Amino acid sequence: MSDESIVIGAAIVRDYHLFVARRMKPSSVSGYWELPGAELAPGEEEYSALQREFTSEFSVSLRCVDRILSDQRLNSWRNEADEAANATLRVWRCQLPSESTFDTDYGEPRPNMYTYDDASWVSIDDLDAVGPWREADRLLAGDIANHYHHDEIWQSAD
Repeated sequence: MSDESIVIGAAIVRDYHLFVARRMKPSSVSGYWELPGAELAPGEEEYSALQREFTSEFSVSLRCVDRILSDQRLNSWRNEADEAANATLRVWRCQLPSESTFDTDYGEPRPNMYTYDDASWVSIDDLDAVGPWREADRLLAGDIANHYHHDEIWQSAD
């Protein structure tokens, strides 16, 4: 494993709600809400990591549109082996299939319980409706909400 882990997070917004998930493993971050995503495997493309995660964890395909915001340094990151690691979080604007219908009140799509044990669509104007958050993810969720509010193209594609 390299000295630096790259973690890819998905920013999925529908009807002014951001899709978030609650970690169940590794144990050191169990119970924390975050942007769903994946640790990048060596040689893997960023969009492929997100597609892999969503296919296995949520049984749904994911369309990665583009990378948004700046890289975020993650403090106290625990990798998949639950070891402390240096890490950088990159966020992609993503979409779930437009032909799919989800019960957002129920938090669909639901996780398959591999990495996450719950999911929710949280209002971008009330991000603290779920918690606790992983610190970096909460800060980025606020940045995503601001970005969304100021991006009419993203809002119209929602």
